[in-house]
Amino acid sequence: MNNKLQFTQLVEEVDFRLTHRRHLRARGVHMIVTHSYHIPGTLCAPGEMIEDIALGGLPEPCSLGLSHMSLLLMDCLCRYRLPLIAQRIEQIMNTDPFYIHYASNRIGRNQCVARPDRKSVRIYVRRIWKQMERVFRDVGINLDPCGVLLSEVTDSNTVTYRLKATIELVHIEC
Repeated sequence: MNNKLQFTQLVEEVDFRLTHRRHLRARGVHMIVTHSYHIPGTLCAPGEMIEDIALGGLPEPCSLGLSHMSLLLMDCLCRYRLPLIAQRIEQIMNTDPFYIHYASNRIGRNQCVARPDRKSVRIYVRRIWKQMERVFRDVGINLDPCGVLLSEVTDSNTVTYRLKATIELVHIEC
C-alpha cells in the first residue's frame, strides 16, 4: 500500500512539473519590475528609477541582478511589449519622458544618465541572456534565455527584440 501511495505522489509531482514547464514555454516566465521614487497617483511617471527586475512565480522573487543599462533595456521591452529594433529602442530612450527624466525624483541625482543606444543593444542583450541563464540555473528552471528575450531576424535582415514573459509592475514610494 505504501509503494502505491509513493508512486501516486511521484506521478503527481511529475505531472505538476510538466504542466509548469508547458506553461512557461507558452506564456513565458513571470517578471516583476520594481520602480522606486514613485509619486502617488501616477503610473511609470518621469523621474522614477528602475530598482530591480526579478523572476516571479517562485516562493520568493529572484533578482536577475542586471546592470543599470540592462535594466533600462529590459524595462523598455517590458513597457512597450512590441518587437523593437535597436534604432527604435534608441529613439524611445531619447524621446520617452520616463527615460529622459529617469531617476530625477531621487535626492542627489546625477543628471547624466547613460542609456543604451542602437550600437550597444546587441551587446546588452547577450549580457542579459548570460545573466538569465545563471539565474534560471540557480533556481532550477530549465529554460533557454533566448526563448524569453527573443532576438528575431526579419525578412529585411533587421533584428527585432521582444520579451516573452508576463510582467508585473511594482511601484515603491520614497
